Amino acid sequence: MSQPLNTEPLSGKLTDAYITPNQLVFNRNHESALPASVEQVTTSSWGSAESWTLTVSAYGTDNRHTGSLSGSPRVLSLEQLQRQFALSHVVATLECAGNRRSELADSHPEPEGIQWGNAVIANVIWGGASLRAVLLAAGVADPFAHHTSEQQSALEPSEQSSSSQAAEWARSLHLHLLSAQKSKSNDAEQAQFAASIPLTTAMHPNQSCLLAYEYNHHPLTPRHGAPLRAVVPGHVGARWVKWLSALKISSSPSDSPPMREDYKLLTPRTGQEGEKEYADKAQDGDFRTRELDKKQPIQRLEASCAITQPAHDAELLDQADGKAAVKGYAVGQDGSPATNVWVALVADPGKDTETDGLLRNLPDDLHWHHASILHQDAADPSQTGWSWAWTLWHVQMPVPSDVTSYAIIARCSTAAGVEQPKISPWNLRGFCNRSWSVVRHVSVPHT
Repeated sequence: MSQPLNTEPLSGKLTDAYITPNQLVFNRNHESALPASVEQVTTSSWGSAESWTLTVSAYGTDNRHTGSLSGSPRVLSLEQLQRQFALSHVVATLECAGNRRSELADSHPEPEGIQWGNAVIANVIWGGASLRAVLLAAGVADPFAHHTSEQQSALEPSEQSSSSQAAEWARSLHLHLLSAQKSKSNDAEQAQFAASIPLTTAMHPNQSCLLAYEYNHHPLTPRHGAPLRAVVPGHVGARWVKWLSALKISSSPSDSPPMREDYKLLTPRTGQEGEKEYADKAQDGDFRTRELDKKQPIQRLEASCAITQPAHDAELLDQADGKAAVKGYAVGQDGSPATNVWVALVADPGKDTETDGLLRNLPDDLHWHHASILHQDAADPSQTGWSWAWTLWHVQMPVPSDVTSYAIIARCSTAAGVEQPKISPWNLRGFCNRSWSVVRHVSVPHT
């Protein structure tokens, strides 16, 4: 059996452009829907764009709020979707939940999964039909209809606010996103790869969820979800279901394998067992199942930034006036963009010191340099002012002449004042590493 297509671009190339070129968008696939041996995937194995359909249905819901979808699902062809709904665009960062996974191994046991660097992320102009508009047209009641249009434009699209701002009937409902990709799971009812998000997220007026068929003003390619994929800004990539074939409103979240068996934060109980012991115990299927059953699926990503240049063990050659150049990206949270990035340079304590230890022992009087923001997403076409795009940053830092090996540290905060966490807790699968970015063992040639 062929291996799935999983690729990551070079980190140093990633931040050369504010909008990630299509050829630099990472590939993340489960199972073998797209085989890694195929250099250029150009066709889908399950049909053409011309024959593609999307089924919208409801199950176990009140017909007063979901119309006739329970008994009469609505089927839309891709052509109907494109013709009946305005083409909407959103600049949004797609990020794999395992982005920066490999960094955790510097201070902890190596997490399970592909040892991704910090480039499993892309900032893309997505184009397609508004998910909110499609659901409203299908007969789903508006959970936010009790707000005026002016009030709706100011509603914060965070998880807590999305629920509390919505009508009570919608707060317990979920939208299932079903792919045409089959799953190897033995569950007869869950043969398709799928995910679910709260209905209040899908229909929030400022969440900018799309049923996308374009990226960067070009048709989607099969490797990135063509003919149709979900765009769920601010959420882990696993919820951006590719090869989207159905939407289903339900009173229960999806029980598909990606929701039940993966994309959960499995962490040892503090003070009761170590990380290595926990990782060993998790090899037992029954133990892992019990741990998984205790956890909720990951949905949203927190604020984070990463240094893309220089790399670990690099020699800084790009200098001006005795200063070294550092650059990277930063992502916001809940529609609030990253607006501040600070960077510091310290003497590297050596390979015997773990990165977490370096961060814990930073001096209180450490001097932080405020980075310049090179590209900041303007308000999207709807002019709501919410942003789901990344920020690119750059800083020129003076380099002391009495140190031979350096560590560079970067951290960020959002327009709403949310600060990037200093150290993310280790978890078995290495998901959601939002720790301050650290590049180690950097040298500078002094002339």
